[in-house]
Amino acid sequence: MPRRHRGFGKAHGKSSSHRGGQYVFRRRRARPSRTPPAADPPRAPSLSSLYEDEEEEDNNEAPALVAPEPEHPKSVAIKQVYLHKQCRKEQIVDELMIMRDNKHPNLVNYLDSYLLGDKLLIVMEYVDGGPLSDLVKEIHLEEGLMAAVSRECLQALAFLHCHQVIHRDVKGDNLLLGMDGSVKLADFGLAARVTPEQSKRSSLVGTPHWMAPEYVTRDEYGSKVDIWALGIVVIEMLEGEPPYFWENPHRALRLIASEGIPELPNQQELSPALQDFLSCCLQTDEDSRGSAEELLQHPFVLSAKPLSGLTAAINEAKQLREDRRCHGSGMPSPNSSDGWHSDET
Repeated sequence: MPRRHRGFGKAHGKSSSHRGGQYVFRRRRARPSRTPPAADPPRAPSLSSLYEDEEEEDNNEAPALVAPEPEHPKSVAIKQVYLHKQCRKEQIVDELMIMRDNKHPNLVNYLDSYLLGDKLLIVMEYVDGGPLSDLVKEIHLEEGLMAAVSRECLQALAFLHCHQVIHRDVKGDNLLLGMDGSVKLADFGLAARVTPEQSKRSSLVGTPHWMAPEYVTRDEYGSKVDIWALGIVVIEMLEGEPPYFWENPHRALRLIASEGIPELPNQQELSPALQDFLSCCLQTDEDSRGSAEELLQHPFVLSAKPLSGLTAAINEAKQLREDRRCHGSGMPSPNSSDGWHSDET
């Protein structure tokens, strides 16, 4: 299996630095089991209720993550947010507004929201094939399917960037696959709005192993941090995990900024188009990195195979996991499997 490729994102002498501002790091999160809910939650009266100080008594359990919804005949996904644990409730409102205002076939689309005691329930369309990260830990995708996944992600990013939104948390965990071959970008918890006049951000947020060097080598960054992250997703598809995955988050971020992306062994096994696509995504100089619109015309992306090929891959990966459970053996858990956030001002 191809592993690492030297020269992508080399820092050329730039040192890692720490700057003031908000820090929000994420690790991969364990996914709760999906079971039917006891009852449909009541509709939230309005988003302004997030700012009410009065607490409501609620002895009911939170609804599960997948449920039938009367207004939406298909299954839906429900993201649960415990408001008392949120330091800045306005960030939740921002997430809801970004999801509500940006609908696209390659995004997990927002359907509704409810307030149940201290729990905000965000109802979204359900994608039934699981995250890309689960798939690539089990099987190696052929280049044509990697190109198809990359194209679908680029279509989502081109749409978001055109609408002045930076996702800031593109990774395999947040690319969800449908059994119909669909690919959808999920989780807008760290997304940020920009404007033509103010197109840069400075907050250090994201998941360190997917974060671009400019997070630590510059005061500001733009939408092309999402393109770097897509390049790391392609390495995930090649290797099953991002570079420096077994390093702690702070060290991983320093290594990305100072050393760049380490070499992929068996580079000769990758097509020239794939190698060039990785190079276009993983340029340390943000201005030299391709945009989503430009990369949609890249020869690697244009070589994509039909998305229907993902269905067989998903089924194969599920069978491998089931076989492993039956034989009582499991995959080793990486040191970043649990959720982790850090805020610093």
